[in-house]
Formats: sequence, structure tokens, C-alpha cells
Amino acid sequence: MRCPVAGLILIGLLSTTPLEADNRVFPPGATIHPLCFEQLFSALDSDNPFSPVACDHMPGKYPVYIFPGQDAADLTYTAQRITPGGYDSGFIGYAVAGHWPSKTDEDQWTLFEVTTATGRGSLRSSIWLLLQPDGGNVVKPLLYVPGGDRCNDGALRVSEVGSDRLVFMSAATPFRLLNPTRPNEWQLFMLKNVDADSTGGQYPDPPPFLDWQPYLDVANSASACAGGIIKSYNFKTDTLDVLGVRIDRQAFLSARQGAKQACINNWLEHQDRLNQSVRQVQDLDLAEWDLMLSTLAPACAQ
Repeated sequence: MRCPVAGLILIGLLSTTPLEADNRVFPPGATIHPLCFEQLFSALDSDNPFSPVACDHMPGKYPVYIFPGQDAADLTYTAQRITPGGYDSGFIGYAVAGHWPSKTDEDQWTLFEVTTATGRGSLRSSIWLLLQPDGGNVVKPLLYVPGGDRCNDGALRVSEVGSDRLVFMSAATPFRLLNPTRPNEWQLFMLKNVDADSTGGQYPDPPPFLDWQPYLDVANSASACAGGIIKSYNFKTDTLDVLGVRIDRQAFLSARQGAKQACINNWLEHQDRLNQSVRQVQDLDLAEWDLMLSTLAPACAQ
């Protein structure tokens, strides 16, 4: 199982030894250079965001660094982002989450988990599905799922791929776990210094759980991973649904940020459902988690 905060570890990749220039043996799907995603991201702002892009093959012009995972198939391929002036501006890394022949058996579908570092501490995550012509260097993006920064809805990890849906998980802070279906990017909301007083009591729609604010009331730091949100994207209907949550009990209880966090932690410690197993990490469907949250309001509303 991949760690929900695997993106945090990628910072150390650039100190590893780069691949030799003549090393051209890579697992299926891992054929394009990581910096190809630089072009794909740039195209998102164009009039044709899903146009085909010509990619360099690995190892390519720029060195590629390999980060080993918990098994041989779980590898991350990373390359430094270099500005036109020759300065380091972070890196882009990807792991192959799935690789299949297309219906014609001539092209390949590859599912990528991508992490983008700006060099300023941000680690943005996304999922891409690309069509790769057999033996060619042109890729066509078919699906792009954006994620957030580290524990703020980042570290996207694929768990299931079917004919009609993609199931994946995004990392979550205690605040996000209390608001699993509220899609607002609360980090940006708070950075704009918008609060209940300056907006006449108005929050983004829908408002947060019990009107508790991120950071001020409940832990929401980008390093405060406490589990994840399990989501499903439907290919046919182009809809995104929340299926449930993953609670990392120990990580959740270690959160200290926010005026309400101590009370929330005390509430979590007394939830029988999370204490029945020796496992520290448990998955709950959305209905069960909502039922549990209904008992949090009277416990900590004051």
C-alpha cells in the first residue's frame, strides 16, 4: 500500500544517482520523460487542452531519477524542471498506476499519478490518462484529474480502474475529513484573509462543518495528513462522487492546530468503530462516517 504522504518524500529524489544515458529499459508505460507533463500542463491553459503532445522518451536530454517504492513495480520517475535561464524550478515525477493495450492493440492506455513541485514547497498532485501510439512519441491526454498540495487534497493514488469508473484517494487533513463532500479549496480561501466577520457571516457554499474554520478551529496544515478521501470518477457520466474516508487514527490524534482540535481528538478516541480493530488505518463508507460525525456536534459544539 502506498503511503498517503508519499509526495512529501519526493523532495529527496534529486540527491539520488541519475540513470545512465544509455539505460533505456523501463517497465511498461514508463516510456515518456517526466518533463512531458510540463507540456501537458501548459496545454491546459490553451484553446485545445487535450491536444496530442510530442514527448521525449526516457532517458532523454535531462537526467531521470528513480525513487523506489515498497515493491519493484512501485517506482517514481522524476526530472528537474529547468527554467529557460538554467535555474532549478522544482521537479515533476510520475508513477504508472495502470497500463493496457487499446481496443485496436496498436496503441496503449497509461494511467499516471503525477507530482509537481514548484521549488517553493508546494507539491501538487494529479492523475492523467494518456493514449500512447505504439512505438511513437506522441501522446494524447484522455483524462485529467487535478489534486491539491500534499495533505490538502494532494497525493492522489489510484486504487481501482474499471470499464466505467476510476476509484482513487486524496490525502486529507482533519478539517477535510470533517468536510469530505465540500469541494472548496479552503487553503486558498483562508489565504485571502476571508472570514465570517469580513463577509458578513458568509462562507463559500456549502459552508464548512459546524462553521468551524480551517487552521483556526481544525487542523488543516499541508503537512497534517490524517487519512484520505475515497472518490470515484465515472467515465460515462463525467461525475465525481465521494465514496468514503480513510482514517489514520494515530496521525489524526497527533494534530494540534486549531481551537477545536483537542476536543475533536478526544471525540475520536472514544469512537468504538475506530477502536474495534488493531489496525490504525480504517476505511469507512460515507454514510457510516456521516453518522459518526452527527455525534461530534453535541460533543464539541460549545
